[in-house]
Amino acid sequence: MLDPVYRGGILFYCPRKLLTCFTRELTVTSLRKTDTFGFLVSLFALAVVIYAVYKGDLVERVRSYIRSDLLITNTKLRAENEKLKDEIEGLIKQSHRMEKALVGRTIQFSMLNGTAMAPWQSIISPSQDTPVSLDKESFLNQQIYRALLAEKKRWDGYQQAQYRDLLESTLEPAVVDSQYLIFQDEDSRETFFEVENALNLHKRLIRDIRLFHDEVQYRQKRLQEDPSYQLYDLKFNLEPFARESAMADSLQQAMSAMGAGIYPQESAQVLDRLGKAIIEPIQELAGWLEGPADLARPGPYNYNFYIVFGKKLINYADTLARQSLIPLAPLALGELDFFSRRINQGLVQLYEAGGQGNIDSTLLDMDTLGQDVH
Repeated sequence: MLDPVYRGGILFYCPRKLLTCFTRELTVTSLRKTDTFGFLVSLFALAVVIYAVYKGDLVERVRSYIRSDLLITNTKLRAENEKLKDEIEGLIKQSHRMEKALVGRTIQFSMLNGTAMAPWQSIISPSQDTPVSLDKESFLNQQIYRALLAEKKRWDGYQQAQYRDLLESTLEPAVVDSQYLIFQDEDSRETFFEVENALNLHKRLIRDIRLFHDEVQYRQKRLQEDPSYQLYDLKFNLEPFARESAMADSLQQAMSAMGAGIYPQESAQVLDRLGKAIIEPIQELAGWLEGPADLARPGPYNYNFYIVFGKKLINYADTLARQSLIPLAPLALGELDFFSRRINQGLVQLYEAGGQGNIDSTLLDMDTLGQDVH
């Protein structure tokens, strides 16, 4: 505090004392500010130290957490992997059991009494003994072969009897896949393959023939409403690609029926009519290339369709005509050969037309066509 001085009745403060007081107050304030700054610096340094320590611990904690999480995940994956291995092993064992059951059923089916075979006994040759090449094989393989051979003879008989009472059923040949069997000799495997392929061909025939039979039945019902309806007329109304695909399937069904001797007249008509329809775009193109200059150019057509389906039809016709595993109808070979040559001629015409550069490369793959032609 400053001491007051009275002079002439007036109160005065001493200047020296006032300066001293002011200096003292300024020094105290400066010291207070210095202490505050030092305190803040110390606090900041402490915070840095704590952060550094905590950061190192945090990193270690994160690493430990990640390491722990990876271990847990790895453990779970191992457990799941072992579980999947057990399931796969169980499925393999189940597959083996089913294969054995299928083999057993096939053998039982082949050993049924002669009731089912009685209507065809007169046209089926006596059963053959096991080939000499199978003497080295296991007893189970020999039994399977006898069962397959009996099954083949059964379906040979069904076919020769024109599948009487079978067209409306779902019965199919029983086939054992020989790739799951173990053979001592490769010749034995080939012997199995011959019978297996014959049964697979029988299965293909009966499926196609049933579809052809359904189409014939549909036509008979449709004739009451539309007398002009012909077999597979509905296929002509489909869009491109679907149309060609449906025609190819229909032609294969007709070839199967022709080969088995079922509906010979109807199948011959389908082979002729749909065979002409499927090569019609090629004939129009060939006619335009060889005809007068004022002849209108055919509309755009994806000739790659014909490469795909034409080759497919040729292969199936050749498979039926050249196979010797099952008996074919007497007229089938000539019809199938003629049909195969017609389709093949279409491929040749298409290759010659494409060689003149008149077809867009996106509509005709000349490399693929050249491989098929040559």
